[in-house]
Amino acid sequence: MSIQPLTLESDPYSIRQLLESEFEYYKSIRLEAIQTEPTLFRWSNPAESDLSDLDWQERIKYPRIVFGLFKKDDLIGMTSMLLLNDTEAYFGQSFIRPEHRGQGLSSLLYKIRMTWVNTQQIKRLIISHREINTISKKAILRAGFEYSHRELVHWLDGTTGYSLYYRLEL
Repeated sequence: MSIQPLTLESDPYSIRQLLESEFEYYKSIRLEAIQTEPTLFRWSNPAESDLSDLDWQERIKYPRIVFGLFKKDDLIGMTSMLLLNDTEAYFGQSFIRPEHRGQGLSSLLYKIRMTWVNTQQIKRLIISHREINTISKKAILRAGFEYSHRELVHWLDGTTGYSLYYRLEL
């Protein structure tokens, strides 16, 4: 599917959809995210640190849509969506480098994803966070999501805990 990549500007920040050819951006910020915040991301098999460049190229392709958050030309964050089917999308993989947090940048991550889904026939959005991540919970509720359920999952830090799920009907 060919969709015009989106870009949003909020000087000095911009967020834009990464092209498939920019998989290295995705790889670098995603690996930084899981190394920086292993308590907040799920364990995956195979481990993302073991993926080949070909695997990363596949992971940035549709039905995943990846957005990079930049300060000038420096990649400082990311977020993604995974289209589950023709009418549902999962929002995930959000990360902003710690030194750039607290500036309202997460609103840009929500805004660009919402702009993208509003151009499609998406009817339901799903998002989750680790139960202990109260900052993420506040942002999710502020974006209009409603609690759905919880699931016991394995986290990258080697622990098991609950992931809370939310949904938003459009």
